[in-house]
Formats: sequence, structure tokens, C-alpha cells
Amino acid sequence: MAFASRSDLLARSNARRLAQLAVPADVDMVPDEALRAAIAGGNLTGFTPTEQAALALALEAIDKALADADALLLSYGIPATVQTSLLARLASTIALYYLQGAERMTDDVRKAYDGVIDTLTAHSRGSIDLVPAAPTDPLPSEDAAIIASRPQRYGTYQPDEFGL
Repeated sequence: MAFASRSDLLARSNARRLAQLAVPADVDMVPDEALRAAIAGGNLTGFTPTEQAALALALEAIDKALADADALLLSYGIPATVQTSLLARLASTIALYYLQGAERMTDDVRKAYDGVIDTLTAHSRGSIDLVPAAPTDPLPSEDAAIIASRPQRYGTYQPDEFGL
């Protein structure tokens, strides 16, 4: 199961940008509405065979970028069964970064990708949890307090030693 779909990617970008990134440079650009229809799984018979071939190449590039984004999320310990809008956004950002390619890379895309990597790193370290709680998980108690401290620096404390 994928973290993000073609539709998620389109929702976080736009058809013209996706077409510019996904259609190979040596192929004529497809109309925006053609890519929208292809992503939605619509009927493509109204488009020329050349446009249909370009759409197939674009969808292949999009699917590869989404699969690579899924693999990256999995490598940071996100279970494949988890589906959230946040993970869809993270996967879409990664896929757009992969589609962008080195020769067309912009600072905004690079910063967004770096932010995703920082988020995934924080998840893998345990600083944040990108996996929502399961319905069977116990609810946090409002009256419980968690106290943590550093270990003692010099030996152990024995209450009897000081008459306490």
C-alpha cells in the first residue's frame, strides 16, 4: 500500500508542473487536462496516440517517484499499513523532489525535502511519532505524571546514611 497516490501528488502540486517534471524532455508536452485525466484514470481516447504515449511515460515516471518515496519512508521505520494525510504529504514532497532532478532543482524543493528528512530522522530517533495510536492502545491518563532525571553523578544515595 502506497503512502501517497498520483492524486495526492497532483493535489500538492499542479498538472502543468507535474507534466513538466514527468514528461521526458525529448517528448512533446501533453495538455494539462490530459495529465489530469490520466491521473484520475479517465478516458484518454480523445487524445492523440503521441499524447497517450507521452502520458504513459509521465505516469511511469510519477509511479517510480512515488515508489521511491515509499521506500524512503519505509527505511525510516514507518509501517507500510499506516495511512495519514501527513504521510501522504511527506511522500508527495519526496516524490516531487525525485521528479525535479538535479538539473532543475530549486532551493524551495530542496528545503522542503530537507524538512521531510529532518522529520523522518526525528521519527526514527523517537523524538516524534508519525504513526497514529491504534484504537486498542490505552488512552493516556490525565492524572499521571512522568518524572525523569539524570542519573546521579557521584555514587549512589543511601537514605540511611544521612538519617533521612
